[in-house]
Amino acid sequence: MPLATDLTPIRGFDKERSFENGFLIELWFPKCELDEFLNVFDLIFQYLEIRHYIILTDLVDGKTLLKSVYGDLDFFKKYNPLLNLKWNDKDKIWMNHKLFTEKMKKIYPDLNP
Repeated sequence: MPLATDLTPIRGFDKERSFENGFLIELWFPKCELDEFLNVFDLIFQYLEIRHYIILTDLVDGKTLLKSVYGDLDFFKKYNPLLNLKWNDKDKIWMNHKLFTEKMKKIYPDLNP
């Protein structure tokens, strides 16, 4: 599934078109080798001057993945992520109190150092 993002103008057709939030092309192929198709997509995007795209293949079923990681999925019926939020009187916003100390220092390090 190629996905173009940002304000992507497509050239190569009679009329230039722009997509502010990107666009999605979803294609379903029978079980086959995708290498040749990926080469063709690269050429198509090169011709249309689309520089930023992503192609996702071999996606897994989300339920199967979650079940293999967490086992029983009954906790999803009771889990409420909004319980993680506490009202911050200073900033007047709801915040996840598990991310910062009382002095607003990060508990966890940045994921991208």
